Amino acid sequence: MTRKDNDRGEASGAEEAAAGSSEKDGVQGGGAPPQDFLTTLKRTLRGFRFPISVVVLVLGLALFFLGLFAWTPLGASNGALSGLEQPLLGTDSASGCCGPDWTLLMLPGGALLAAIGGYLAGVYIIARRRFEHLMKTKSKAEFLRNVTEAEDLLWDLTPEDEIRLVRKKLELKIRG
Repeated sequence: MTRKDNDRGEASGAEEAAAGSSEKDGVQGGGAPPQDFLTTLKRTLRGFRFPISVVVLVLGLALFFLGLFAWTPLGASNGALSGLEQPLLGTDSASGCCGPDWTLLMLPGGALLAAIGGYLAGVYIIARRRFEHLMKTKSKAEFLRNVTEAEDLLWDLTPEDEIRLVRKKLELKIRG
């Protein structure tokens, strides 16, 4: 087999991987092979990584500030936010019954959720910017110098970006 034939064989294999079809697995008609639940869940979570991290950030901030306002004058019985956290407070003045004070859990829990969501959103944004910069290059030499960094950035990005990287490698005729 000549080098030209070998290059065509690798390119068609990479195109199949990029397109998602696999005849080796016995799937006919060009569809993707069936996947188990965990693989589908991981792929879905990776695909929606940024929106999920923003939701976690907003939820954490909401919990933190709701817990914080219960301990400030805003949460007093005549305060601006008195109706929001009243069911979360520990004592019920009407019956005198004591229950858990959920605002104490909301302060550290909300802060932790906000920190996790903020970190994940920040990592995604930084990785997205760097990956887009690497994908804009037209120079094969520059792309080869940075291909390992681009592959490392894929851990923080979506599965569609993996396909974009494979297509960019095919465009620049890079093996591997």
